[in-house]
Amino acid sequence: MRADEALKLTDVLTSVVQVGLVVADLDAKMEGMRAVFGLEPDTLFEAAFAGTLYRGQVIDAPARIANYDYFGVQLEFIQPLGDTSIWRDFLNETSGSKHALHHVRFTDVEDNDVVTRLMQERGIERYQEVKSFVHPGGKGTYYDTVEQLGFFVEVVTKA
Repeated sequence: MRADEALKLTDVLTSVVQVGLVVADLDAKMEGMRAVFGLEPDTLFEAAFAGTLYRGQVIDAPARIANYDYFGVQLEFIQPLGDTSIWRDFLNETSGSKHALHHVRFTDVEDNDVVTRLMQERGIERYQEVKSFVHPGGKGTYYDTVEQLGFFVEVVTKA
């Protein structure tokens, strides 16, 4: 890239690796994956997500998660367990639906500050930030693109 060219988000967000769905009943969705595709989750876990940065405050954001690594992109089903998190907010804001497309994840991003700056230039703020399970020492940042896209953009940085 030439020095006089403006950096674009597509310069730093280069591959989609995950589609995340927030669900009210994870067991029902896992049964659906069994019935439709004959699949069990590749990973199934419950986490407190302690020390999560949520709208400027540090909280615990417990959730139960099932991941399916079958379709060339990971499908992540997230059931929020607490009252305060990006996931609970999203379920509540989608008219209390039983499920909703929550995020599209980009991974292996070198510099989260660059992405944050580019997002802010577009009027998009960080909504929540968690410690990465994908890259120890890295972080997963959710950007509030719901108004523009109908879902959040998640960016996972390397350590």
